Amino acid sequence: MRAIGNATIEKVEEICGAGFKPGRMFPKFNQEAFDAQKHWMVPEHVEAGSDRLVGSVHTWIVRTPRHTILIDTCLGNHKDRHNPGWNKLNTPFMERLNACGCSPESVDFVMCTHLHVDHVGWNTKLENGRWVPTFPNAKYLFAKREYAHWEKEHKTLGAETNGGSFDDSVLPVVEAGKAVMIDTDYQADPLLTIKDYPGHTPGSIAINLKDGGKSACFSGDIMHHPIQVYHPDWSSQFCSDQDLSAKSRRKLLEDCVESNALLCPAHFPGANAGYIKRRGESFAIDWDVRK
Repeated sequence: MRAIGNATIEKVEEICGAGFKPGRMFPKFNQEAFDAQKHWMVPEHVEAGSDRLVGSVHTWIVRTPRHTILIDTCLGNHKDRHNPGWNKLNTPFMERLNACGCSPESVDFVMCTHLHVDHVGWNTKLENGRWVPTFPNAKYLFAKREYAHWEKEHKTLGAETNGGSFDDSVLPVVEAGKAVMIDTDYQADPLLTIKDYPGHTPGSIAINLKDGGKSACFSGDIMHHPIQVYHPDWSSQFCSDQDLSAKSRRKLLEDCVESNALLCPAHFPGANAGYIKRRGESFAIDWDVRK
């Protein structure tokens, strides 16, 4: 657990492991540039021998003096997914959440940085054959622009939208009256603010926490892997707009330098957060070793 003023943040992991090779993940991949950083990335962030990128899927619990907030809700159990490693999961994620003193009933807000399949899964759970909101007392906050994009996609793609996750992990929340569509001026808590960083998806946001002279930035998938701190122009193959994603990533890193915010991405494993420092025309990360 980490303290940000009078607030605390805690990571709860669902799954973690090696996935894509970097040449597949990043269209602008350069082997020489990757090798120059590999000495510190192996084994926590890059699998030894294979060079496959190691990634975590996790939720952040943010506790302020007023509220308990979950940022991104991973993949979820029992859900049909095209990715074999994500299909029909049965993980002890909820037990891990409870072990942190975060019962489903205690959550006030669920905030999704965007609506991809691995960020919305635990929004709902299977109950008597139906998908129902997992956190009964929470408001679920979706960025208006992000939701509008996928709502439009849904009219064409139907149940295939976002690999099925729009139907089983987003719409049931809306139909239950639990969703609030927000702009960046919305404040769920006095310590939280929201900022647009489009490109990975049309409505990607970061969530900023600030108190007592300290800051943290929950960046979702504005970056997937720490190599992107050193090469912010390397957008992932999953970014809907590669160039805009790169611009947003650089802006996010600049903002983290300016505010000295602890960068807390959605998929960094191991030492999963750190402080961003300028390094010439690029950046470096000073890891916060607490996990």
